[in-house]
Amino acid sequence: MIESIKLLKYVFITFIKKENIMKKLSLLFTFLIMMSCNNTAVKKVADSMTPDAEIVEVEKKAGYLKAGDSQYDLSLGDQAAVDIWDKYIEAHNNQDLGAIMAMESETIKIWGPDGVLTEGKEAHSKFLDEWFKAVNPKWSNYFSVPVKVNWEEQPGTWVTNGHNLTLTIDGVESTTGNIADVYIEDGLVQMFYVFSRELPAPVAAVAAE
Repeated sequence: MIESIKLLKYVFITFIKKENIMKKLSLLFTFLIMMSCNNTAVKKVADSMTPDAEIVEVEKKAGYLKAGDSQYDLSLGDQAAVDIWDKYIEAHNNQDLGAIMAMESETIKIWGPDGVLTEGKEAHSKFLDEWFKAVNPKWSNYFSVPVKVNWEEQPGTWVTNGHNLTLTIDGVESTTGNIADVYIEDGLVQMFYVFSRELPAPVAAVAAE
């Protein structure tokens, strides 16, 4: 504001010293009108930034899902679903069966990388108890993306997650790179699919000569 006043003063003095005063005054009035309009625009912008301003969220299409003869739009899902999956994986790393069971539905369905279906909490708990003891599995997430399907039959959020899974068998570690497609609804893991590929064993470092 101070800089604007200084500029206005400079313009006014300059105009008075020059010839064609009427022409210069006309330009001066134009300048004043522009300043007034600019202040009005600034005020409108400031008013729009008040705490009472309405914020409208717009869903952006992000791909599609085909199911049979139908196709459904996808959009970015709820970050809360990613947080639930992270806690679910953490509970697996801690081998905390109680915490795991608390975060999944009674009718959970799990398709493993070998295509075998595990269905229901009881069957899942039994499988994990034996698996934890046999191979001490450890997960390491490296990405997760929440996705919303524009389909009334699935009001929850899908999470596509990438992770490495390391198993220890007879003291030897082996690691697979996995992708999990996870459906979460009402704050619970309802089902997921796991796709896997074996990763090459780390190359031993060559001793420096």
